[in-house]
Amino acid sequence: MHQSGFGASASPNRGGAVSSGASRAPKITTHGPTRHQVLILLDTSTAEVVVANAATAVESCNRGLVEAHSKLRVESVRKA
Repeated sequence: MHQSGFGASASPNRGGAVSSGASRAPKITTHGPTRHQVLILLDTSTAEVVVANAATAVESCNRGLVEAHSKLRVESVRKA
């Protein structure tokens, strides 16, 4: 039951009643790593070479990210 009041005597928790679970803010975070996509536009000939050598492209990108002290890592390369 909803109770409302005005003035100094009105309090959101009268009489020591326990607040319901519906009044709590929802949890919106998750545990573990978050994955995001980064799309990089390449011309057709460059994209074909990168996709054909995907393993090499992933290794090369990750090496550069490690050298730059980034926490980001490339997981896959594919043509979109």
